Amino acid sequence: MKGFVIIPLVVLLLASLGCETKQKGPSNLTVGKSKLIDSGNALEAVIHLEKAEEEEVNKLEPRALLLIAYSYGLSTRDANAGGDEAKFKNQREQRIEQLTEAEMKHILQVLSKPSQVRKAGLQALVDKGYDAGVLILDSLAKGRYPSLHTDFTQMLVDMGPIGLDLTLAKLTDETTSSALKGKLVQVLADIGDAKAVDALKSVQSETTTAPGLRMQINTTLYQLGEESYKRDIITGISHSDVTVRRAAAKAMVNIKGISPKTLIAGLKDEDSEVVTSLVEALEVHRDAAATDVLMDILTGELNKDPKQAAINTLDVYGQNKLARGLAKRATMLLIGGTVSDPDNRYYLVQLLRREPFKKQIKALKTIEDLGSKLHAYHEKKEQEDLVKIPLAQLLNEVQ
Repeated sequence: MKGFVIIPLVVLLLASLGCETKQKGPSNLTVGKSKLIDSGNALEAVIHLEKAEEEEVNKLEPRALLLIAYSYGLSTRDANAGGDEAKFKNQREQRIEQLTEAEMKHILQVLSKPSQVRKAGLQALVDKGYDAGVLILDSLAKGRYPSLHTDFTQMLVDMGPIGLDLTLAKLTDETTSSALKGKLVQVLADIGDAKAVDALKSVQSETTTAPGLRMQINTTLYQLGEESYKRDIITGISHSDVTVRRAAAKAMVNIKGISPKTLIAGLKDEDSEVVTSLVEALEVHRDAAATDVLMDILTGELNKDPKQAAINTLDVYGQNKLARGLAKRATMLLIGGTVSDPDNRYYLVQLLRREPFKKQIKALKTIEDLGSKLHAYHEKKEQEDLVKIPLAQLLNEVQ
């Protein structure tokens, strides 16, 4: 009877010893993914992920991660430094060729979270070509991976002729939403191929095409050499529909021979997106008369985008001798007590920190001594750290 009891105990003991030999701690898949995504260490990640590909029953995740790892290792030249460049190139090419839809979806899922490997991973999909382009367009249409939508449109551009053909087919599909058509029109504008002209005119002629999309098509057709649309685009910046004004204003930077006075007049618009585009256009179509309105934008009620654009444009004006005396004007506004919003005072300081205006402050030292006035204001009046900290940096820079 005792013998019958001992045998099961021996079996249990052997089974428990077998369990002891199993891997302890994180799996190769977990370690490899962390090495790649969290640390950006492609060489070490590949070692673990190659083992994971052998170990895991479901090969989907390790295969997707390995393609990203090979791509990232090549993009950073770590593979070359480690003597693995040939292997990485060969593996990358093979895996792109064998890439399945499920693996592409998993790659997009991984890359939808910001990481240092995103660019290299997305480039692998660009190199895949047609199949990846179909998935990208489907994802755009269905709103999947929203954090990648800007990347998706650029990827279609980077795909060249394949991206062009896929985009044209989707644009002329009657089931494509107006919102997606707008993104596709921008893709066609960035590709810049006249092959798109007929398709764009076809969509434009549809009675259901929204006014904003129609104007966006006008601007793209103009970029593609159809200069007859110029007048309609210029008129568009005063249209009652804000989507039309936005599309027209965005095109102003590329309109040949546009009068700066037209752009300056448009700066009265209450829409920040319209104003930002017009300010950016004034950086190209320059006129010293714009400086007054650009300064008004810095201290006005619009959001940060037009204000930052105004700083950039005024910087260019300063470099080209179109903003004489502006440092004094900005200083007087700052210390005069009339700019109550600390955010706007911050933008005035940021303007003064641009090189042309620091030079003006230094040049006026013996006459106006703007530095001393700014120092006194910093010490006695300004209370907001948002303004005091960059102002202190400015004072150090103009000593």
